[in-house]
Amino acid sequence: MATTFISFIYRPASSNLDTTELLEKEYQKLYKPLAKFLFAHPEFHFTFYFPGNRIQFYKKKRPEFLTLLKQLIERNQIEISGGAYYDPLLPLLFTADRNGQLDLLSAEIRQSLGKRPRGCSLFADCWDSSMVNNLVTCGFEYVFLDSACLPSKKLNLLPLIMSNLGKSIDIFPIYHNFIECTDNFVDDFIQKVEKLNAKLEKKGQVFQQTPDRILCIDLKRSCLESLLNEDKFSELAQKLAESETVKTTIPFTYKKNSGVKESVYVTEAINKSYLQLSDKVNPDDINTFYDLQESFETVKKLFSRILYVGMLVNQYKSDKMRKNSARDKLWQGQNGKGLLTTSAVLRQQSYKLLMEAEKILREDNAFKESLTCFDYNCDGMNEYICRMQNYFACISSVGGSILELDILKNTGNYADNLSNGNYKRGLFVDHIFTESQFEDYKKGIPAGDGIFSRVQYNQIKFSQSHHELQLGANALFGSSKQKIYLRKKFLINSTGMIIQYILRNESEKPLNAIFALESNIAHTKYNPDSLVYYNLETATDDQKCVIDTSKSLLEQNGNQFLSDIDSIRLSDTEGCISFTFEPNEKSHYIYYPLVSEFNNSPVHLSFVSTMFWNVSIEPGKEIEKTINFTITNLKKERKPKITQ
Repeated sequence: MATTFISFIYRPASSNLDTTELLEKEYQKLYKPLAKFLFAHPEFHFTFYFPGNRIQFYKKKRPEFLTLLKQLIERNQIEISGGAYYDPLLPLLFTADRNGQLDLLSAEIRQSLGKRPRGCSLFADCWDSSMVNNLVTCGFEYVFLDSACLPSKKLNLLPLIMSNLGKSIDIFPIYHNFIECTDNFVDDFIQKVEKLNAKLEKKGQVFQQTPDRILCIDLKRSCLESLLNEDKFSELAQKLAESETVKTTIPFTYKKNSGVKESVYVTEAINKSYLQLSDKVNPDDINTFYDLQESFETVKKLFSRILYVGMLVNQYKSDKMRKNSARDKLWQGQNGKGLLTTSAVLRQQSYKLLMEAEKILREDNAFKESLTCFDYNCDGMNEYICRMQNYFACISSVGGSILELDILKNTGNYADNLSNGNYKRGLFVDHIFTESQFEDYKKGIPAGDGIFSRVQYNQIKFSQSHHELQLGANALFGSSKQKIYLRKKFLINSTGMIIQYILRNESEKPLNAIFALESNIAHTKYNPDSLVYYNLETATDDQKCVIDTSKSLLEQNGNQFLSDIDSIRLSDTEGCISFTFEPNEKSHYIYYPLVSEFNNSPVHLSFVSTMFWNVSIEPGKEIEKTINFTITNLKKERKPKITQ
């Protein structure tokens, strides 16, 4: 008689922000009652997946839980699935990082529970055909993949097999929305399984070879807690014990007793249920991670940073212990949650860990400041990478702006800005506006394109030894299409850089415009519940003015901007970092906070700080503006001790 085996799987996702309190709460509400249930029903089977942080938590705080799991494993009642230690999107990493994270979690499971995992669970079911080689190399026999990622004609409740370059691995399709926690859950569930089984028997010829098949069901945490709290799992266990056609099992036992498989080939896939996207993005447009990169600039920048630091760590040869310490930080920073969400908090945590990995490598006293040029983000155009003593920066040839700025002390990316659709936000974004366009720009309304903010700059001079970069761009301005030319020179040093602008009017008419330099400083420790705004100070003729940064300057000054500014200082008091902008000529100034929202909640905050000048240039003439940009470490204010 045909038997359908059910394999229940629970796969939580780890995050660098998981705290001991959250893990303890998860244990008390989920794992403790689940272990109690399994001991009470020895005929009921279950499959667990534990990311590395949970294994460590149980070893330190709940060793008795690991003892219970060992006993259940010895009874062949449960199976522990392996995976990558810090839940990265494995197909996006270098081979050394893929195999390293897989082996690290397998070794941890074997040491803690006494048995090496045979099956593998991938975070977000992110898949690439090259993963076959990595999984086989790391000793895995099968992998779980979302059924939505697989061809529907292959979903016959049988394991699949995929081969690539002479190696093959079994694939168990996982169904995510199979269970509905209704009042009549048990009967509905069994009827649903039997109905699906009967449907597949009619269409499939492969069932003539084997009557037994397997249905792997991935349980959500809310659903699993509901089933345990309402004691529906106990009712299901009793019902399954009486049933002759539906039983529970673990994938390893089924694989050992059944040899029938169907061949399949899957190139790329990702589980969309893990994505946390804004309402502006259609989920149907996201089928792979690379589609996600094209939709979100912030995701692409973080991914580029992960690859770059991975290259630094894997190529480091001087000190093995230092390399291992840096690699651990790198692997933590590769956590996939920061790449699948619009949350700036998770991205900044990844940037922090990646910068800490680079910092460890720099501390071997062999570090030398450098300015290099290569295609950093794989967009087909060169970027300029500044590895200075106190910071890391990436200068883009598109717009000539700084699109990444990681401070070594603070270890956060202050250029982690969301694009406004017209241009990429960063530091020293160049605009030239008409008066009417600038009126809209002051209010935060998209105003034209600013011309130079989107133009492709050409390299004029690049000196690695002198840390000097010169870029140039041509553009047409206004309705009369006046030809203008902007040359931008970077002189890069340990504490910042000097940026020189030369704007030339190459038309036959006088040029009357507004030349604006926009810098967007992202909040690296953004918490909407307790937000601490940056401190902003301006200096005019030795007089200092402190500005409330929770509102725009136009709101505070009645639609007026500040004039005759000698210097601007924006300070992150939480990160103990300040940014100083000193123009060689007095400038006008506007400022406003930029808040992005997701599901009607603020998730990202940047500070738009813009210096601008009214320029009037005769035909064939040019003007020059220079900005001295300095990054300064602030002393952390000590809280006074309370004496009793």
